[in-house]
Amino acid sequence: MKTDYLTSGFTLQPYLAYPRFLLGINVRLIAKEVYAILLDMTYSGTGTQTDSHGRLYLAFNNKIIAEIINRTPATVAQSLRELEDAGLIEKKLISRSAPYHVYVKLPDGEDV
Repeated sequence: MKTDYLTSGFTLQPYLAYPRFLLGINVRLIAKEVYAILLDMTYSGTGTQTDSHGRLYLAFNNKIIAEIINRTPATVAQSLRELEDAGLIEKKLISRSAPYHVYVKLPDGEDV
């Protein structure tokens, strides 16, 4: 990999944002990485849809994220369970033949 020094006036390439609040959340690092990817997908509109209440959600299978992070779909599934337990995402099963609707949530600020 080619590297270079930062100089004044440098431009930041499109990197994955890592929300600071994740530093204090008690989930594995891989789950935090999955959350950052989900947040990025939601923010960029990649695969984002809107429900009847105006809330954004993602509909995808675990293989998509597994390929991005070079892990297995089972690892992604475990990370999604951790994130759901932490209240950072909400999964809704629509039907057995359709992917879950995954709502990415942000802290509301009451704990800050």
